[in-house]
Amino acid sequence: MFLTDIEMGGGQPPEALRHRSIWAVDNRVNVSFHTYTDITLRDFVHGLMRAELKRHRERVAYSDNLDNSQAAPNRRVRVADVLREINRFLAQQKKFMVVAESGDSLFGGIDVKVGNDGLYLAQGFYASMGFAVPGALGAQIGTGLRPLVLTGDGGFQMTGVEIAHAPRYRLNPIVVLLNNGGWGIFRPIANRQDLLALPSWHYAELARLWGGSGFRVETVGQLRRALEQAAQSSEFAIIEVMIGPKDLSPITRKYIRASAKKAQLKV
Repeated sequence: MFLTDIEMGGGQPPEALRHRSIWAVDNRVNVSFHTYTDITLRDFVHGLMRAELKRHRERVAYSDNLDNSQAAPNRRVRVADVLREINRFLAQQKKFMVVAESGDSLFGGIDVKVGNDGLYLAQGFYASMGFAVPGALGAQIGTGLRPLVLTGDGGFQMTGVEIAHAPRYRLNPIVVLLNNGGWGIFRPIANRQDLLALPSWHYAELARLWGGSGFRVETVGQLRRALEQAAQSSEFAIIEVMIGPKDLSPITRKYIRASAKKAQLKV
């Protein structure tokens, strides 16, 4: 990671201690307080591969933050419903790549289960918000897998218009866009709520104008049908999911509570 970025530590001071850290970038490596120049990241990785390092084995248990409740098709959709429906959709598909944007999509994406020869792509740096849509285009070119992009309206408004290049390169990602009208992940802790509002774009309509398919959904049933129709189409699709302004994924709520407790804030 870059030291100028914002990561998921959520605490002060940083838990990564400088004297016990190695920071490897393009053309230098910092080991503790020593800097070694003209050593590329490739050199560093090759050196690690040759080194006799102590092996560490750990059994990782999957923690499911979603309950197994079945939402009625006519119920207003929530973020947890979106994640359950994506899992249901992916279980029936093969060779899909899930690309998760920063913010609530990043945290919620942890509960997305990708199987059937699929891949998962995400990054945890806020200064890189907006990578998901253009990243998905490049990933489809590189792997041939069809992407399913999970993004919020904030991340999409940064670089989401890159989706207009999809027809030119015969790409067909399915963009599930959580529209809560603002920077939702900051709403529980921000004093100035007015600073978090975003202008309303007609995302589904824009998708059609850019040469793809657009769906605007408000219920669980509508989301399920939109995913099925998008999968059957050979063009890209934007599924605009209308969610409440304060609705967040279950794991995001846990993260905010834990971070606020660590920083001694009231949420």
